[in-house]
Amino acid sequence: MGTGLWDELDISLRGLIELEHSDAVYAEEYTNEKREGTLKRLEALCKKRITVLSREEVESGKRLLDEASHSKVALVVAGDPMVSTTHVSLKIEAHKKGILFRVIHSSSILSAAISESGLHTYKFGRSVTLPFWSGNYKPTSTYDTLVENSKLGLHTLLFLDLKEGKGMSATEAFDLLEKIEQERKGGLFTAKVRLLVLSRVGSHEQKVSYGSIALLRRRKLGEAPFIIIIPGALHFTEEEALRLLATR
Repeated sequence: MGTGLWDELDISLRGLIELEHSDAVYAEEYTNEKREGTLKRLEALCKKRITVLSREEVESGKRLLDEASHSKVALVVAGDPMVSTTHVSLKIEAHKKGILFRVIHSSSILSAAISESGLHTYKFGRSVTLPFWSGNYKPTSTYDTLVENSKLGLHTLLFLDLKEGKGMSATEAFDLLEKIEQERKGGLFTAKVRLLVLSRVGSHEQKVSYGSIALLRRRKLGEAPFIIIIPGALHFTEEEALRLLATR
């Protein structure tokens, strides 16, 4: 059950009706940072208790599938459910066990962020996540995708990691990107490179900013969750859209 981009009001009428007719409703909160209190307000709307599952419980699928073998079970997921590979795996296991499985789709940050950017959908390459660094864990593989897309002139949608339910800030992302640049030295994050930063897409607090990292550091970019777009080669209509964003 997709709940869309921001809060309980983004769920579809079809989704709400399905929740009302479910025997049990579960939710996961590790793939997206939602507005505080969203699940409590959703409980009031659907008149059902919503139990939050751990990442391990969702990924193993045992509890959900065991219960779904004899009753109607709903799993509430941020955005559009099948965007996460975890949920695709759950669907496959349900089919193997002969359990009827239905997906109630909703809005996704993938399409919403691209729509808000003014860039052409067909010119995006592979999306990638920028993970937090900690201790000896300092991955730079994100850079490989950025290089690959850049060579093809494609835009990159950069998801920012979550840690303990809190999304990476834009400033933390800039710091990491600059550290990775120092190690990889591919010229992707020089002083001239411009980025799009989107904050709380789909909410009344949404902000979209465009400019160099140095310029963006001086701006109020909004609050998490953030998503960053690294533009590739630009069509003249894309250039016009970005000029408008730069003047905000």
